[in-house]
Amino acid sequence: MILGISGGTGCGKTTLLNVVKKLGITTIDCDAVYHRLLETSKEMLSALKSTFPESFAGGSFDRKALGAIVFANEEKLLLLNRITHHYVGLEVEKILKNAPNAAIDAIALFESGLAEKCDTTVAVIAEESTRIERLMKRDGISYDYALSRIRAQKSNAEYSALATHTLSSECTQAEFERNCYKFLKGVFKMEKNYEDLRKELLNAPKNGYDRISSEDLAAMEDYCKEYMRFISDCKIEREAVDWTIEVAEKNGFKPLVPGMELKPGDRVYGNNHKKAVIFAVIGSESLNNGSHICAAHIDSPRLDLKPNPLYEDAEMAYFKTHYYGGIKKYQWTTTPLALHGVVYKKDGSVIKVTVGEDANDPIFCVTDLLIHLSADQMKKTLAEGVTGENLNILLGSRPLKDDEGGDRIKFAIMCLLNEKYGLIEEDFLSAELTMVPAGPAREVGFDRSLIAAYGHDDRVCAYAAFKPLLELDIPAKTAVCVLADKEEVGSNGISGMQSDYFETFMHDLCKSTNACMRRCFENSFCLSADVSNAFDPIYAETCDRRNNTRINYGTGIFKYTGARGKSGSSDAAAEVMGYVRTLFAKNDVIWQTGELGKVDQGGGGTVACYMANRNIETVDAGVPVLSMHAPMELVSKLDTYMTYKGMKVFYEDK
Repeated sequence: MILGISGGTGCGKTTLLNVVKKLGITTIDCDAVYHRLLETSKEMLSALKSTFPESFAGGSFDRKALGAIVFANEEKLLLLNRITHHYVGLEVEKILKNAPNAAIDAIALFESGLAEKCDTTVAVIAEESTRIERLMKRDGISYDYALSRIRAQKSNAEYSALATHTLSSECTQAEFERNCYKFLKGVFKMEKNYEDLRKELLNAPKNGYDRISSEDLAAMEDYCKEYMRFISDCKIEREAVDWTIEVAEKNGFKPLVPGMELKPGDRVYGNNHKKAVIFAVIGSESLNNGSHICAAHIDSPRLDLKPNPLYEDAEMAYFKTHYYGGIKKYQWTTTPLALHGVVYKKDGSVIKVTVGEDANDPIFCVTDLLIHLSADQMKKTLAEGVTGENLNILLGSRPLKDDEGGDRIKFAIMCLLNEKYGLIEEDFLSAELTMVPAGPAREVGFDRSLIAAYGHDDRVCAYAAFKPLLELDIPAKTAVCVLADKEEVGSNGISGMQSDYFETFMHDLCKSTNACMRRCFENSFCLSADVSNAFDPIYAETCDRRNNTRINYGTGIFKYTGARGKSGSSDAAAEVMGYVRTLFAKNDVIWQTGELGKVDQGGGGTVACYMANRNIETVDAGVPVLSMHAPMELVSKLDTYMTYKGMKVFYEDK
């Protein structure tokens, strides 16, 4: 059985052909054959050059130049077709000799004579407006050029009159694919067995490595190397803000100034007190039509220094700390730590501090009790074994020579800090210093398929939201990337997602484009870019296997988070889930859904509810994480890349 597939450009023939491939039937894409011949057939190129020398003006064949010539002149189009039909027809004949069952995809199926080689034919049709939109997106061409290409071809009615069957792609991608399956199984007289029916009806997710393309696999490794540099350099929110702004400015972003005029393609940002930042690329549509927002957070659990941190005990110097965010306190003992932050001195000068990251730097740590004396400690619960008040950082033990005063070790440490930074002890009162795990991100496993680092939650999603923004030209919807602070403690405060700063930025953005902020919110869509818990078989009892994200199954989409009866959750509507599902499917984004553990096991929240409270459609999307909130967290390279890819196609979508 030889099936001929025809229809105009942008009608959906490629989708039908892909379904043919999935059914194991030989496919012949005449457009692909033509392009291959342009590379391999000296005879065809010679014929084209002698007939259309203008298309070789630059010394090599220029397809767009040829298109501009023939689509504006019917006689020249006929000349082109005469050449291509001949050479493509010869190639098709060669393929059919070894293919008793095949499908031929050709716009000029009937004019070229290829229809005579077919047992039956089908015309794939779509409305002109749909085809124009598809062509502009697929080929990156203008509206007028797309229209000229379409109108140089036959109408839907003409294609349908010539073909035995007609298939319309004026429906969703999923519906059209189902219609294609049904049609093809009838044409090729395929009996539907239980195996086929099972594949159609049941959801059977596959490991991402069984689905990822070779192109995405190579891109994944490159992307993850970049991400590892970012996560190694940015241990606290201030560093993430400085880093992203520096990179953004190199890519044409400028501070948003109230009242400035903005046009499509303009790139702006707003620095929120050096601890949070928002970036935007202005789209071609009015902000009244909404924006596409990715909102992540750049704070992570850590040990903050208390206002009066420095003390001495038993001739050892320590910093007192107050932990930030939800942590298992025992995990932070004997972990190599680095000091990060800023100090605002009495004279108004600012000192940036980073100690413990360079190979020549010292590190710091919280000591633990030796097992030999732990009889009482071991009887306590994990939560009680190490208390927050005892998370004190060991700083040193060496006094200054000839010093016979009190607190000799504390004094020696203060002398070192004064020598290096000019600090006095009172400066700690106006400091923002924190202890975080020391060292860079590392690959994990013999296969290097995982990444270990401090702060994947949530900087793995922050980078995934930021990176594709740099790659945008002029999106349809204005693309907005929010990197917020304070999510780990409830998103409160001046730099948290509940702050009015987001409204201030969006108000200025809308005002600069003559749009209404509330109307913008009403029509916007937000991906709350936050991590999810990856299923860990060692602690399987905490999760519902059927509803938990897994390593290497792609970016995780969460309809809701919260705790108990979805408390504190933004429960995304079916339409919201449907949009993301369709968007990711048509762009080959590997994705999965999940929940945060079993019902009543615990729970957690994200910034989703705060975005939704602003009347913005919101759903959670992010990377599954092993050992979340531990000093060292693990993510899959595949999931990390697919989250970036998902954010990218979201920004680009219309």
